[in-house]
Amino acid sequence: MEKPHGIMFHHFHDKFEHPKGQGSIDKIQFEKLIIYLKKTYKLLNAEDWYNKAIKNQLLNGEICLTFDDNLKCQYDVALPVLEKYGLTAFWFIYSSPFTGVMERLEIYRNFRSTMYQKVSDFYNDFDNEINSSNEYEKVKFGLKNFSNNYLSDFSFYSYEDKKYRYVRDNILGPKRYYRVMDRLIKKTKFNIDEKCKNLWMGENHIKNLNKKNHFIGLHSHSHPTMMKSLSLKKQKNEYLTNYNILTDMINESIFCVSHPCNSYNNLTLEILNDLRIKIGFRANMKEGFISKLELPRIDHSILIQNLNL
Repeated sequence: MEKPHGIMFHHFHDKFEHPKGQGSIDKIQFEKLIIYLKKTYKLLNAEDWYNKAIKNQLLNGEICLTFDDNLKCQYDVALPVLEKYGLTAFWFIYSSPFTGVMERLEIYRNFRSTMYQKVSDFYNDFDNEINSSNEYEKVKFGLKNFSNNYLSDFSFYSYEDKKYRYVRDNILGPKRYYRVMDRLIKKTKFNIDEKCKNLWMGENHIKNLNKKNHFIGLHSHSHPTMMKSLSLKKQKNEYLTNYNILTDMINESIFCVSHPCNSYNNLTLEILNDLRIKIGFRANMKEGFISKLELPRIDHSILIQNLNL
């Protein structure tokens, strides 16, 4: 029986408001996965998982459900299925959308999903845009250090997925990456304002989840993809802002976190300890972690592939 762990979810799609994208699942797949998990493991509600985790009482085969990124598609597609089976989950929320920021991470993903029939077509355009720009030499040199072992813990990523993320996070960095993506978007009819209307949950959604005994958790303020590369001051600002916005919203303290893009370091853990965060989740099942702020999770995409759902 596997060690205790969380199941990590991000994107969902339907026939109406939420487009299908790379890695997204629909309500039928989600329900089949819930049925499988209930039969195969002991699927705990969020409160039970939390209480057992802080007391070191979790047993092998005990799992929980987690949702990252504050996505409206999760509320619309996944929540009704959870309610059908009487389940609660952890919802890890990045907070910048509540301050009026249209966070690029999700905008760019929506762009990839809605403006391209295949993600490989997007990667071709992304590469071509770099090859014809001032970033070409920097990326060409940086890719000499790229290996297919990069992100090896995430088996659902293709070679092209890994390369794209390596260029984004390790070569370009946020500002240069934004410039490349914004140039691509300008060449299309992609309407950012229109697309953003239904990407994120609002304050009432978060309050309702909390009222229904789901656990609201931290996920940083602006979801940097390389948190561990930020200074102590910037990391502290990310999590303190996130904490203040969410605690004000639900009028309760927050005790859990998941690490955006699995990126964190000892500074991050110190900040979270100072905020009195009790449990935290990584994004893989790798061995060798004993801190309650580094609990394991497996991405739903791996299960979907393995079960052929």
